[in-house]
Amino acid sequence: MEDLIAAIDMAPKPQKAYLKQLFKHIPISSRSCRIVELKANTKFVSANEPCNAIWVLVEGRVRATEEQISGDVYVFTEFQAPELFGEMEGFAGISYYRVTLVTVTDCKFIVMPMNSFLNWIRNDSEALFLRVRSLMSRTLEETKNNHTYLFLDGFDRLMLYMTQYYRKHAKNKTCILQVKRQQIAEETGFSTKTVNRSIRKLSDNGLVTIDGRKIIISERQYDQLLELIDKKISH
Repeated sequence: MEDLIAAIDMAPKPQKAYLKQLFKHIPISSRSCRIVELKANTKFVSANEPCNAIWVLVEGRVRATEEQISGDVYVFTEFQAPELFGEMEGFAGISYYRVTLVTVTDCKFIVMPMNSFLNWIRNDSEALFLRVRSLMSRTLEETKNNHTYLFLDGFDRLMLYMTQYYRKHAKNKTCILQVKRQQIAEETGFSTKTVNRSIRKLSDNGLVTIDGRKIIISERQYDQLLELIDKKISH
């Protein structure tokens, strides 16, 4: 239990505040939890493996991937702390992980057996409410984005991708994309060639700034991207 408290206390803000609230009433049986630290680019969950543990991301970023029949790997979303993995499978009664999970950065996790998680959450209405609210918020956002994507071409999808990335990672009103062009292609569902062409078009229109291999988005450019996306959606 002391290790669990120590891991939460070492988490950066606002993760620390959320995790303290979530774990406030966790029972003493949570001694079955363990702390796991993983380096960047480490696969820690594989699709179709038994879903027997909950991975609570305390610090760092994780991406979810899915391998297609062709062998291509599709990165469909990225998560940042705090986040729980295996939770939706547990609530749905699914006995295997649905996706493969890979660390993007060095990460710290609290790992607990699935049975311990379900027993705790059944008896902790406050923690259950927090997780339902988080899951519903994400589901609504993903549904909205999926509907939006149906009406966007490669260039427009890239604009939407840039606004989403800015919201997650901007610091001091500026965002530098810490992802490779290939990953952007995987996440938007287009070829690297299409992504490169669209990035050049964004740069030519002053919507992003290219500095060597870096892609930089200022607050002004973010606002311009949002305005253009809103016009596309409203039409």
